[in-house]
Amino acid sequence: MSAHDSRFLFSGGTVYTLNPQQPVADALVVEGKSIVYVGDLSGAREFVTEDTREIDLAGGMLLPGFIDAHDHLIMGAATKVGVDLSGITGTAQVCAAIKEWVDAAPEGTLLRGHGWMPASFEESTPRRQWLDEITGDRPMALLSADAHDIWFNTAALNVCGLTKDSPDPVPGAQYFVRDEDGWPTGHGVEGATCLLIGSRLGFFSPEGITEAMKLTVDPAPSWGITATYDAGILIGEKQDESEPIFQMLVERDKAGNLPIRIVGSVWTRNTDDVPQHVTDTLVQWNKKYASEHVSVSVNKLWADGTMMSYGSLLLEPFCTGSHGRGTMSFTPEHIEAQIEATQRAGFDMHIHNDGDGSVRVILDAIERVQQRIGRGDSRHTVCHNTLVHPDDIPRFAELGVIANVTPMWGTNYNGVYIDVYEELLGPERVELESFPYGDLVRSGAVVTYGADIPGVLISEIAPLIQIEAAVTRQRPGFPHDRVFIERQRVNLEQALAAVTINAAYQIRMEDQIGSLEVGKRADLVVLGRNLFEIDPHEIHSTPILLTMMDGKITFEQNVNA
Repeated sequence: MSAHDSRFLFSGGTVYTLNPQQPVADALVVEGKSIVYVGDLSGAREFVTEDTREIDLAGGMLLPGFIDAHDHLIMGAATKVGVDLSGITGTAQVCAAIKEWVDAAPEGTLLRGHGWMPASFEESTPRRQWLDEITGDRPMALLSADAHDIWFNTAALNVCGLTKDSPDPVPGAQYFVRDEDGWPTGHGVEGATCLLIGSRLGFFSPEGITEAMKLTVDPAPSWGITATYDAGILIGEKQDESEPIFQMLVERDKAGNLPIRIVGSVWTRNTDDVPQHVTDTLVQWNKKYASEHVSVSVNKLWADGTMMSYGSLLLEPFCTGSHGRGTMSFTPEHIEAQIEATQRAGFDMHIHNDGDGSVRVILDAIERVQQRIGRGDSRHTVCHNTLVHPDDIPRFAELGVIANVTPMWGTNYNGVYIDVYEELLGPERVELESFPYGDLVRSGAVVTYGADIPGVLISEIAPLIQIEAAVTRQRPGFPHDRVFIERQRVNLEQALAAVTINAAYQIRMEDQIGSLEVGKRADLVVLGRNLFEIDPHEIHSTPILLTMMDGKITFEQNVNA
């Protein structure tokens, strides 16, 4: 039978439903796009016809399809092209890796790379002259590991038209590091500088985005993903430059070859953005770019940058440098105005934050908006939550704010995260506040997971990787890693909820997907092992055998049928 078979019976393993009224079942039947039966095998047999395809779980596990609740699958792979500097430290070692790649690159190759962090260099900031010695007059730019910073050479500076008189996108928050004469040193801090350099060098062309999706959107079903929230298509200096991509996604969906559901964003990260104008764009695009599996229904705002670049606000000063408590990209008043405009229009905010000072500003803004216009059915999400003061943990549940996190970052990611954050913040603050995923769950907050490429590698997008990281607080594949704050571990039930029913709630689809219930859409995934019966360190290597969206098989391998 083909991937378009209309009726399936799954049995022979654990059907883990994420439905609290019926947590586990023996069998499940799909007819057309919907689940028509969940229960025991004898009851399922009543639905069997000569056209039914019976799939033996062979002791494995059937789950709701995984929902990646914060990612950039549409354009994220475009940030992972070129020389990979992940995990390389020391200026000499970094430059040696770049030189080796440049020397081997075919003539005419666009020189680019990714994976460095400020901590990769002894002086915490890279310089264009280091690249000049390698590249000569060929432009080159390299995005940092999380694509919040960019390192570029003098040739790139010239191609992009930058001089000592060029203004910073957002002075003090998104800016170019400069020498004593005012010239950019080759280090752009935060996303606006990355978009300026990257777009002018041709990193994010429409053709490039199409190719990028072949590395993320197309293989997503092989990772068990059936839906994603895309937290911003960042391909230019302005939001409007992403509009043709949404048109392309809708056309692709109508042609029947989009393998996952995509909930998209209108985004704002520039201080001259007018909150009501941003909201008006969201209202327009929500109507204009809609198909069965594509919608634009969320307003993404970057309230700050990252702590590693001192671009987020802390409650107490950094332990390194002369950066004080850091900064935010927007004023509290602007954030509050954007939340209110969006909520009044009937949509949700998804707000980036990294520092404990930033999250307090955001929660305060949401609270003030609720005092004026009520909570209603708002489902605002605050994402990342790298550092949250204990006093603010219970406020997520109290305000009905969803906490989105990336579990891989709550490990000793790249083998350096523990040391990096302890240097930035001090061991006591790290232990008390950093990556508090367990504390958030236990507080009653709705917690969701997203891989958030470009903050991870393409190979780390798979939800099973994020689930294992959340349960162990160790890098998958490194069972002897240092555990990053043991009390922040969660149990498997909590982790699975974060990538299924909780994520469905975040994107307002919990009545259709996120659990295996009669009447819901047949979005599901078959695993080769029962996750509850294996060592947690084996979760990431558990094979995905079959993925289905809307009753259509989108991925299949080694299935017993």
